[in-house]
Amino acid sequence: MKPHLKPLVKQLLSSRQADLLTAAPADTLHTPSRPYPNGWFSLAFTDELRPGSVTTRPLAGAEVVLYRTAGGTLRAVRPRCPHLGAHLGVGGWVEGEDIVCPFHQFAFDPAGTCVRTGYGQPPPKASLSQYPVCEANGSVYVWWHSLGLPPQWEVPVFPMDDRQPFSHDTFDLAGHPQDVIENAFDWGHLPTLHGLKGLDIGGTPVAGQPVSTVTATARGTMMRGFRQSYTLTVIGLATIAARTVLPRGAGSLYVMLHATATGPGRMQLRFGTKLELSGLPGMPDRMGRAAVRPVARLLSAVLQRVASVDTGADLLMWHHQEHVEHPKLAKGDGPIGRYRQWAQQFYTEPTGGLAPPRPSRTEVSRSEE
Repeated sequence: MKPHLKPLVKQLLSSRQADLLTAAPADTLHTPSRPYPNGWFSLAFTDELRPGSVTTRPLAGAEVVLYRTAGGTLRAVRPRCPHLGAHLGVGGWVEGEDIVCPFHQFAFDPAGTCVRTGYGQPPPKASLSQYPVCEANGSVYVWWHSLGLPPQWEVPVFPMDDRQPFSHDTFDLAGHPQDVIENAFDWGHLPTLHGLKGLDIGGTPVAGQPVSTVTATARGTMMRGFRQSYTLTVIGLATIAARTVLPRGAGSLYVMLHATATGPGRMQLRFGTKLELSGLPGMPDRMGRAAVRPVARLLSAVLQRVASVDTGADLLMWHHQEHVEHPKLAKGDGPIGRYRQWAQQFYTEPTGGLAPPRPSRTEVSRSEE
């Protein structure tokens, strides 16, 4: 990273907001024109939703209430109680396997059905409106589609240890998820913004496939002084997941970057790091297995701070970036044009004159889990 960018990045990371200097956020300079993409979007890391917890997260101009029952069942619902419209995320709570409305204490089971009232009367025939939700790779995903279609594909699952959480941060920014995910195919910025050297990279999106893979080898990554090989898995217009296999079978390093549209021209960036170790050098196997997870968790927190500096440079760019619909590409940029054609499959309405396949009206329905 260029030295003059470091103070700006540190300010961003310390404040959790990108209100920097006199430059305006991109969404205040022009009217956002691209629609919300369809797909799975991460609204939390798994450790943010412990049994009994209730939280509210923004998604595509609306709100989603996430909760986990005492038995561990995860649910995502629209926030309004069907009784008289109270917000379940403002004072609502989990009681056993049910979520309870704070206004009249109407309770709803994991299927969304009202099972009791707060004053002992028979419950009405009412139910919560649910979003499809899943957990994968230490992250909580909610499915969103502009036409209300049910999930069209699944989030790939990586071979990681779910008992160890990610160290993570969340940032509110101007921008659009498509520009964030484009980073995986913008190979020109890796040496110029991040200082990677000896870069050997390859992989292009496959038309019609919601998941793409990029493989790379470079020097100048988080483990300075070593040439590292890593794999990027691009999941829709929502996630870039990086995995680096450590030398000598020592373990794996995972870095997750989630982009979620929250409103017109706005998004939340969730960034997490996790180091998984196979053992500790110089320690007997039995002792090493007992100590490996606490040590890995401590090192994950350190690596998250290191990685945040590099990622902060990207956040700085995205917050002030204006999307160029017809860019003047140069040799060495990477397959940006092919990526943008691939990205069209995640929109109900075409953008930039490229039309994705569209379902017939008979296929359109409102989905509930």
